[in-house]
Amino acid sequence: MRIDKRRFYHLDWYLILNGLILFGIGMMNLVSATSSFSSGSWNFIIKQFIAFTMGLGLMLVVMYYDYRMIANHSKYIYAGGIALVILVLIIGLAAGGARRWISIFGFSIQPSELMKPILVVFLANMLYDKKRQNIPLSLKDIAKPLFWTLLPFVLIVKQPDLGTGIVIILVSFAMLWYVGLKKSTYAVIFGVGAISPFFAWHYLMKPYQKMRVLSFINIDADPAGFGYHAKQAIIAVGSGKFLGKGFLNGTQHKLQFIPEHHTDFIFTVFSEEWGFIGSVVLFVLFISFINRCLKIATNAHDELGSIIAFGIASIFYVQFTINVMMAIHLAPVVGIPLPFISYGGSSLLVTLASVGLLLNISTRRYMF
Repeated sequence: MRIDKRRFYHLDWYLILNGLILFGIGMMNLVSATSSFSSGSWNFIIKQFIAFTMGLGLMLVVMYYDYRMIANHSKYIYAGGIALVILVLIIGLAAGGARRWISIFGFSIQPSELMKPILVVFLANMLYDKKRQNIPLSLKDIAKPLFWTLLPFVLIVKQPDLGTGIVIILVSFAMLWYVGLKKSTYAVIFGVGAISPFFAWHYLMKPYQKMRVLSFINIDADPAGFGYHAKQAIIAVGSGKFLGKGFLNGTQHKLQFIPEHHTDFIFTVFSEEWGFIGSVVLFVLFISFINRCLKIATNAHDELGSIIAFGIASIFYVQFTINVMMAIHLAPVVGIPLPFISYGGSSLLVTLASVGLLLNISTRRYMF
């Protein structure tokens, strides 16, 4: 395997450094989040670092192969991702009332996480010709992309994993918007969007998911039940005040008031210990990272790379926004990890693979 040295010379070091800082903050925050666990922090830190090491290897592999070649084979990669999602429903590992993981060589993998970048590349390969010709998408043009989006969405929601399903839908629509839509297409999408909550409520959502929505509307309706997560998250974030309580000094998560505070509610740990100022710094880092992703999309060599980079940027934006909004009760509680920060091997692997795609697109604009 011959490595072209130009790829390293033209690496986007800003994106890499920004991502490493976020990961470093995540590891430090994970130490605090898991310090009160009976097994201690080191077990989680070691597993997260192993996932990071594996993710770096995957990132290098993704960087090596031309993104155009990856896109050309995206239908096979997509089929493999769908097969894994279906496999989860058959032999998946169950935990917390959901069946989302499969065990491969002793490692638990969450295929729904893998579908995020896979779907982005698959849809980009399907749409880039329209983008290149600057042709707005008609209803007929979006029918096929939406079908291939709804397929994994339905399978993932059945696990159930509504959070990942929401990310997939929002990212897909963001990509369609980026390519361009006809006015009539916008009208139909908004019309369908208006009635889709009714359909989802009656045919897709589980009873506990409906209760989360109701508790979001009225958090005090069931403060000890379905409103408990949101209520405790608000208390934790608010208790950090302006400067925070200091590293390892957070009390809400140490006393186990916040469930899943090392994964979906990881932001509450950070905001409690570092306060408003620390949260602003974290926001700036994420905004900077996402802005860099968008710059890569703008400067990409071709429309294919531009759409892929925009789709990846959308994944980071949607997950960051919903995760934080969920923690401060501006969105219903759903299972969406905070990129680089939340504990979880599959999420970190996908995050680094996505960064590999961005670096792939960024470096190759100098190589054609």
